Amino acid sequence: MGKAWEAEQVVDPDVALILIQKQFPELHPETIRLFGVGWDNTAYLINDTYVFRFPRRQIAVPLLEAERIVLPMLDQLPLLIPHPRWAGKPTPDYQWPFLGYCLLPGKTACRAALYKSERMELAVPLAQFLAALHAVPVSSIMQQALGGYTLEKLNGPKLIAAIVKNLAELVFVGLIESSQPYHELLESFEDVRAEQKSKLVHGDLYARHLLVDEDNRLCGVIDWGDIHIGDPAVDLSVAHSFLPKESHDLFRKTYGDISEKTWQLARLRALYSSVLLAVFGYHSGDEVIKHEGLRALHSLIDWP
Repeated sequence: MGKAWEAEQVVDPDVALILIQKQFPELHPETIRLFGVGWDNTAYLINDTYVFRFPRRQIAVPLLEAERIVLPMLDQLPLLIPHPRWAGKPTPDYQWPFLGYCLLPGKTACRAALYKSERMELAVPLAQFLAALHAVPVSSIMQQALGGYTLEKLNGPKLIAAIVKNLAELVFVGLIESSQPYHELLESFEDVRAEQKSKLVHGDLYARHLLVDEDNRLCGVIDWGDIHIGDPAVDLSVAHSFLPKESHDLFRKTYGDISEKTWQLARLRALYSSVLLAVFGYHSGDEVIKHEGLRALHSLIDWP
């Protein structure tokens, strides 16, 4: 059985460059290089100035369309976010639409080799950003753009089943010595609350989707392909997977009211995503993501 992230179609750089040249000649596209590969999209950097994202799977097409509609409406957030400017159309050479953006400044947090103290300093701006995002009124346009598909991010039993399966794989390939500490942690998640779809959420927030500047200050949030109307716990999970536990109180105080049940659900989601990152990093050969997943796993069981 194939992995969930395996592509259905990948556009190679030569084809991608031709598509962009034909559809957006005003950009004078001349150079192209691979910028990133995710589950859903392949990203290319054009002229070191523009980022174009091409879906790798059919499921990503409506997600990219939702991103195209909704992101321009989020102009009051306290950090930089990408704004789609060039909407590419399908052709005989590539069957799906694609999107182009101006490159945002900064580097991804997973590549910044942040010290623990530097991660702690990001607690306040990260909490401020999420508080602002989750306070955005959900308009009828957003409802229409985001209501055509379901992203089940916080189904407790499904998350736990996936965690158990992926923990076994991490033990099998030798990335962790034992899954026992994580199974003990899982026992505390037997009574997690149901998902509550009430807020506009990023939906896939972790170190690769956070940008920091040259001084390692938080400056942007990218890759909004999973944006949806959902439960804020899905975004709050980043506090557990990315921030040291010593900064959690400050994060919660800055964000505002977070119930204990929401905080617990966020921690379960963080465990799920961290295990998955480690597995994905291992199989894809992405050492940075593998390391980030394993680092997060270690921090999740290092709990007072």
